[in-house]
Amino acid sequence: MISRTLSIIDYIVLVILLASSAVIGLIFGVFKSKKNSAKEFLLGINIFHFIKKKSKSFSFYLSFIADGTMGIFPTALSILVSFVSAIGLLGVPTEIYVYGTMYGYQVISGILASTITALIFMPKFRKMKFTSIYEYLEIRFDRRVRMCVVFAYSFLMLLYMAIVLYAPASALSQTTGLNIWLSIISMGAICTFYSSIGGMKAVIWTDVLQAIVILVGFLAFIIQGFIVLGGVKRTFSIAAKGGRLEFDSVSFHPHARHTIWSLVLGGGLSSISTYSFNQIQVQRYMCVRTTRDAQKALIINTIGHTFVVISCCTIGIILYAYYVDCDPYTAKYISSIDQLYPYFVMEVFSDKKGLPGIFLACIFSGSLSTISSGLNSLAAVFIEDLYKGLIGKQISDERQGFISKLLSILLGIIVMLLAYVVSYLGSILTIAISLFGALSGPIMGVFFLGLFFPQANNHGGFIGFLISIFIQLWLLLGAQLTKNQMKNVRLPLSVANCPVPVNMTTRITIPTRSNPLLGFYSISYMWYSTIAVCTVLTVGIIVSYLTRPNKQKEIDPKLIIHVNDLCGSCLPKRIREWLRYNVTDDVDLEKKVPNDTQSTAAKDLNTVHDITIQKIFDTNIRTISSLDVVIKRTIDGAYDNPAMLTRF
Repeated sequence: MISRTLSIIDYIVLVILLASSAVIGLIFGVFKSKKNSAKEFLLGINIFHFIKKKSKSFSFYLSFIADGTMGIFPTALSILVSFVSAIGLLGVPTEIYVYGTMYGYQVISGILASTITALIFMPKFRKMKFTSIYEYLEIRFDRRVRMCVVFAYSFLMLLYMAIVLYAPASALSQTTGLNIWLSIISMGAICTFYSSIGGMKAVIWTDVLQAIVILVGFLAFIIQGFIVLGGVKRTFSIAAKGGRLEFDSVSFHPHARHTIWSLVLGGGLSSISTYSFNQIQVQRYMCVRTTRDAQKALIINTIGHTFVVISCCTIGIILYAYYVDCDPYTAKYISSIDQLYPYFVMEVFSDKKGLPGIFLACIFSGSLSTISSGLNSLAAVFIEDLYKGLIGKQISDERQGFISKLLSILLGIIVMLLAYVVSYLGSILTIAISLFGALSGPIMGVFFLGLFFPQANNHGGFIGFLISIFIQLWLLLGAQLTKNQMKNVRLPLSVANCPVPVNMTTRITIPTRSNPLLGFYSISYMWYSTIAVCTVLTVGIIVSYLTRPNKQKEIDPKLIIHVNDLCGSCLPKRIREWLRYNVTDDVDLEKKVPNDTQSTAAKDLNTVHDITIQKIFDTNIRTISSLDVVIKRTIDGAYDNPAMLTRF
């Protein structure tokens, strides 16, 4: 019989994690903050750093201490854990437990996504120097497109953060006895505190702490699990006999849940949406000194991502080997499959004081890292896109910093209130979690349309985005409503050797008329992002040609990524010419603006953080090109759960 009571030591471990996070917020918010500016709060940039004299010792210091620029290693860990949510930490092991190890191919999709981001998209966004990446959409298309994407992103992030806060707390409360609302309030309050006080620097350094806790937790439970089961060889032997070790599914059928193609291609595209077109990640790329440093951070992140996915898969194998003859979910010992991992921890390790506390700290860290990153990114979006972009008001940088802090507090309170609402959603909770994964595709699609297709105009971007969202919602809701009619692909589980006899009930299925669109609804969730991107591109290009496509001289080359430069030699000449659209890099739409007051030190660094004195005092000026060109622009204004499994 398992002990569902946490010891004093377990609570102490958890309190140490929360207190450490709060202390980091105080350090960077009170003692190390030199200026109450928006750039320092949202991007970790101290604008007065760039007028300091450059020296070798100072550059070496910057590599490790975030005085105006963040170090490579902490930024890499922050990139890693920003979307390693507690939902994923609990959900991926159960995915392996129920469906097998095909999900492990997410390692390859993560490597591909990180590489593509590092070489193509991240350098482009750094050159544009936006606080919010959605500013690009107004310049490239119009305000309608920008606002549609901003509202979609804001809604999804608020809902997702509320679920990240509530779902793990609910699973833990059922298995560890930890009060659910104590978990929610403590995580929400601490996260809001250090995010609002310390800004981006505090968020990144707490991410470092939480990443270490997560990695230590993985190692502790993997090692202990192998010891309990009698070794690595025996564990994998049991999993192999149960059909959990599977790596050879090469089916091209779109209904197959996980295949090599759906995970590497579809999963890779989904990962690109997270790494390349999410405000949370792009902010981190802006925090380091140079583009090369950001690329190094992405490489380190790739190593960490590989470790996280492999660790989660290993834990899933351990869970199966331990419960091979007595599945707690089938035996009704737990009410949800997401409770399996914490149930295992309390059953096996509750007599080892401190280990359950490490597990709780690991899960809490997953929630804290995701929520704090979301709060900071939404503060940037609300200031840049809604307040300055929609309302059209310009405010000083110091006042922006103050408002950003207030916004972080307000958003934190909203997330906690939404967590209370989420607790009443019931079966709708699954749909709500899936919503994030399904709708990130249209956002990525509209960026693809703007970056790769110069012909696409504002009408194409707007209508393509709306139709793509409509199709994604249709597909998502249809899949939820017809899931009982779909083929069950779960691997078998046994209760043959449960200590208490289990009464098995056979569910009688009443034949119902099959939905004529069942084939469409049965498409694997791994292809959702691919469908979304293809929809935006197809509709966007067609609408653009029907409503007069952009002319060659109307396109700012700084807003375009030339496909010819990426893979031009692999394409026929006619296609290369159509993609380039005769847009050359020497075309300038606007008059070059002299910038005599630019900092010499910033020019030497040749990075996105080249903050000009003119830009400090005149918030109407935006630099969106490289150092040699400055363009002046005035702004007018659970285990069935796809989203749970794709946040690595």
